[in-house]
Amino acid sequence: MMQERAARTRSALIQAAAREFEHRGFTGASLSRISASAHTSMGGLTFHFRTKEALADAVCSACWTSTARHVAQALTSPEPPMAALGGFVTALLRLVETSVEARAAARLRRERPASGTTGRPEAHAWAPALRVLLARAHAAGDLRAGVATDVAEALVVRLIDGTELSARGRHRWSGTGAGTDAGPHEASAEQVWDLLRTAIAGPGAGA
Repeated sequence: MMQERAARTRSALIQAAAREFEHRGFTGASLSRISASAHTSMGGLTFHFRTKEALADAVCSACWTSTARHVAQALTSPEPPMAALGGFVTALLRLVETSVEARAAARLRRERPASGTTGRPEAHAWAPALRVLLARAHAAGDLRAGVATDVAEALVVRLIDGTELSARGRHRWSGTGAGTDAGPHEASAEQVWDLLRTAIAGPGAGA
């Protein structure tokens, strides 16, 4: 029972920290606001996380846990290369749209001081998988003539970075930490991928 309560408290603290880091960055984040948002005392917070750095690492680890599932699924997908690539890109787009940990981790990787970075996943930790999927698509002849894999990779990275910044702008800070929903005219991840696909895929590429 006590272990379950401790696990719930830890999860609540990570969620509250993710909201705080997403909207205020590492430097502007306040441990007192995080503990209040998680309905936990400062003593309870420091029992689980002794420093703000440890909280930031926990948020990034939570993000990587979700991302790693998408990486594994994409790299072992039985689908044709372009379809596997599309599934991976849409999954990443949905992740930054829906996961506060993903948006917070992206901001932390951009803004956190260089000290204490040992063991953190690199920025765009999913990029190696993206390169593999693009290489498979290239080998299968699925990329449009003249589209280099490194250029396609840069396009996807910038698209996901832009989606994260746009999503963070829509998920406004409130006293409860709740975000606002995307507007009715926001493009879906599938619609964004369809447009990207027309830019990089050759005419005979699989769906």
